[in-house]
Amino acid sequence: MGKRKSFKSSSPVLPSSPENEANGEPQESSKEEEDQPNGNSSSSPSEDSESGSEPSSDSDSDESSGPSEDMVNVDFEFFDPRVSDFHGVKTLLRTFLDDEVWDISGFVELVLAQTTVGSVIKAGEEEDPIGVISALNLARYQECKCMEEIHKFLERKSVQKPEACNLEELWSKHSKEVGLLLSERLVNSPIELAPPLYQGLFDEVFWATEDEPTGELQEFFKFKYYLVLTRVFEELIKDEIAHENSAQRKRQKQDSQKSGELVYIKPEDEILHKLSSWSFTFPVSADSLAAHQTKGLRQMRLVMAVEAKHIESFTTQLKTLAQDE
Repeated sequence: MGKRKSFKSSSPVLPSSPENEANGEPQESSKEEEDQPNGNSSSSPSEDSESGSEPSSDSDSDESSGPSEDMVNVDFEFFDPRVSDFHGVKTLLRTFLDDEVWDISGFVELVLAQTTVGSVIKAGEEEDPIGVISALNLARYQECKCMEEIHKFLERKSVQKPEACNLEELWSKHSKEVGLLLSERLVNSPIELAPPLYQGLFDEVFWATEDEPTGELQEFFKFKYYLVLTRVFEELIKDEIAHENSAQRKRQKQDSQKSGELVYIKPEDEILHKLSSWSFTFPVSADSLAAHQTKGLRQMRLVMAVEAKHIESFTTQLKTLAQDE
């Protein structure tokens, strides 16, 4: 039986931009939702345009020099993944491996085929997903081309890092106990969605250990570890030490920006990072980086392993975080 849980929230709907698309975060349309499932309707301050644009006034025009944010009330609902969600989920995951050429279609098909564990978020039943969450067992799908490509991608990015051995041990020796934790959603989605989204996933993982039709399938959801690949930014700190000769200046140009603190795009990633057993970061590929530069910040990917025994602490902290926002 499919899940259907509704949440109403006021959320800023941002206009689509190349910068946000380069970050792998497609932007939510500002079109007003007129028809909601089960008769639920979302309200919006403006109801005079299907395109989501509002009539301008003299006062408005004076303040329209920059991008504006429209506050709208939206009913967010969680659904079991469906085949019809393919293109929307593929859009959400299009930068999962940066600009790699890989079997992303096969990966999306795996996510959508696992209907008992995983959810998509929609702002109305007929709309494309604005978020997706799932946990895929590494051993169950180890022979799928897409999972092999994810493994090779992470192997390359972990070369010469001390965590490379941890990654290989997790993927090779403990793969049957590891879930690839996948969570992507629009960058402007309200944080209030995160606690029920994750709680729902971990509840489904527990239920699957008892309700899956065969013992083998039940075993595939008895996770001891979760492997996470997510997107972050890293602050850059300028080194203002001057050098006298040209050779030193050249070297200083290369080393002029040092790593600083991480900036988490999804707030829950900071909690997961603190709870992780090990982690490492690497910069996004040059082609992806060229598409979008942020002054003072460097785009990075964060890989981390979190033991399942810490999930209860994670969900508790996430609820507190959402309540404090």
